[in-house]
Amino acid sequence: IDHLNGADGTSAEEIGQWFDLTWLPPMSKATGGTGYHPVNYGDLNSDWGTKQKLQELIQTLHQNGARVVADIVINHADAKQGWCNFDTYNFGSYGTFTPDGSYICSTDEMNTSTAAGACRGTATGNPDDGYGDEANYAASRDWDHTNPDVQAMFKAYLQWMRNDVKVDGFRYDYCKGFNNSHINDYNTASKPYFSVMEFWDGNTETLKYHINEAGKNTMTFDFAMKYTAFNQGIASDNYCQLKGAGLPGAGMPRYAVTFLDSHDSFLRDGNEFCGEGNSMTVCRDKIMQCYAYLLSMPGVPLVFYPHWVTFKDELKPLINARYKTGVQSESSVTDECGNGYYKATITGKNGEIRLLVGPNSGYNST
Repeated sequence: IDHLNGADGTSAEEIGQWFDLTWLPPMSKATGGTGYHPVNYGDLNSDWGTKQKLQELIQTLHQNGARVVADIVINHADAKQGWCNFDTYNFGSYGTFTPDGSYICSTDEMNTSTAAGACRGTATGNPDDGYGDEANYAASRDWDHTNPDVQAMFKAYLQWMRNDVKVDGFRYDYCKGFNNSHINDYNTASKPYFSVMEFWDGNTETLKYHINEAGKNTMTFDFAMKYTAFNQGIASDNYCQLKGAGLPGAGMPRYAVTFLDSHDSFLRDGNEFCGEGNSMTVCRDKIMQCYAYLLSMPGVPLVFYPHWVTFKDELKPLINARYKTGVQSESSVTDECGNGYYKATITGKNGEIRLLVGPNSGYNST
């Protein structure tokens, strides 16, 4: 959204009317355009617009009742020049930091790649404390989150984002890249209203493990629900995949941010609902089945912006039903499934939602 209105005419007033939280892309100066390779965390003049425009947008969203969730990229960053000549990050009263090689994991490519030039071999931090083969992010330099200076830098950054920039919460990017216990430390220091981490894994038990590792001080995107209920369920007419799906089905609904697609999957690869390029074409009608489920079930549902723009009239009644019945992240569910159908009753604080999904659910006659 550019300031008050998006290119499609969506206004901050409209967003505030229908949504409690708005997830904005990375706000800092970065390479690559979209913000996922930050160059200076303290410089909010980015390819998205100026710092002034960003502050006006945040203020306008707040005035219209929507809190702001900032996309936070703290696993890795780019230098301002070469591989190791980092910029100075100014976080106002919270501190100023100029990183050097001691801030970078010793397992980073900076120590081995000839492309690092004069920076080669100068990363002196501890080995990356992320997870398996995906701990190291090859395209940028990986921060050593075990280093007290790095910890102080990111605590200052997040406190500055909360208290000076006035964002309300954080979406932590690429959480396979660093030990998730650090999220607990950073959230304890900055006290966000809302926090969600991106740990990209479709196994419910794995997601539960990492929520616990983060001290239960954050939510997580429910990839298990995306893959089970939507990609393998509704997309394939296997409606019993909806029963007990994801973190809500595993008894941890309050930690689940449920979603269908995001910028990482949409029009990019086979993780997209129905496969790359198919969700808005051959599976267009099934998107609303997914949202009927998402917006009725426990967890905190996310509406993907392109879906909102395209299906606004269809989504509004579903959102209204959730609000009016008082369904929230820990509401109770009774359900059943069979060949071509899924049925559920979700009990909210003020009423119930009766959910019927699938061609044999009877939804056409009720």
